[in-house]
Amino acid sequence: MSEKLTRLQRALADWQLDAVLLTRRDNIAWLTEGASYYVVERAETGVASLLVTPHKVLLLAPENEMPRILAEEPLPFACETQSYPWFQSLNSVLPPGKLGSDTPLAETIDIQQQMIVLRQGLNSSEQQRFRTLGREAAQIVEDVARQLRAGVTEWQVEAQIVAACLARGIRPMCTLVAADERIAAFKHPVPTAKIVRHQLLITLGAERHGLHVSLTRLVHIGEPAPALRQRLQTLSQIHADILCATQPGRSWSAVFNAIQNAYQQQGQGDAWRDHHQGGPAGYGCRDEIVTSESQGEVRLNTALAWNPTLSGVKSEDTFLLTSEGCEALTRTANWPLISVRRGASLLHFADWLVLPASS
Repeated sequence: MSEKLTRLQRALADWQLDAVLLTRRDNIAWLTEGASYYVVERAETGVASLLVTPHKVLLLAPENEMPRILAEEPLPFACETQSYPWFQSLNSVLPPGKLGSDTPLAETIDIQQQMIVLRQGLNSSEQQRFRTLGREAAQIVEDVARQLRAGVTEWQVEAQIVAACLARGIRPMCTLVAADERIAAFKHPVPTAKIVRHQLLITLGAERHGLHVSLTRLVHIGEPAPALRQRLQTLSQIHADILCATQPGRSWSAVFNAIQNAYQQQGQGDAWRDHHQGGPAGYGCRDEIVTSESQGEVRLNTALAWNPTLSGVKSEDTFLLTSEGCEALTRTANWPLISVRRGASLLHFADWLVLPASS
């Protein structure tokens, strides 16, 4: 019996439900340890569902989808199956009773927020998969960054990243690329035909087997101006304060208050208002964007993807919160780092990669 399945089945009593229907790709991947029931790449929902009752699990899928799912997707627990014609709706095979659903469905109760809370805390297998994914995603971004030359377009940079991800079975869920003035102009710079002259920002949100990591790297052709270097140094101090504030048992709303204080202590006032700061990750790029209204508290073995931002610079990596502190997941041994000391801990954040200017 899967520990996750047991946890979910026990939650049914607390939620006062007869069963829950899971269709979202994040929840399916979490419960099955990485199954993919989706067909459309960017869809939040799949083509099959799992109906979980206190005593069994039922896999529901159209007749044209069921064969592949049974042949190729992991199912770490006993599961009954029920198929239906593709031209009929899922509703035609749902049982009567008080039903929760993670997607909007008539006469069901929305349980998606409860599922996000239930998913917190990664087991040892998930942690190892996370480490491997984080290392490979960072290597992809950094390899592309080191080959950068003035004159290429943002689209060309994106194409290199996407190709390298797909070759490793990694899904590039979010690829942002900004050249020069677009770095400061836009917080989510979708790639364009703009040509790189001096600076580049690359952000990658990468997924494999349901788990998501996020990272950002900054590249400068020729030496950055002292003010630009200092801005990233300041941002690393803010990032360090945020990680130190993310302690097990602390409420997410209290962490958000600490984020605000971190900006103020570094002389950046209300710059936190200019962009969201990230939050816990796992089976979503962010399981939640943390704000003052966030519910719940920080748990051990949770992935963290904070992304503090100042004009023209961004600091973003995925960390795992363990009993020994924050372990950086999206790292290689071949990128310049900024070191920040907090008490007995020495934290490291990605610095500018400086490439030689063409003669």
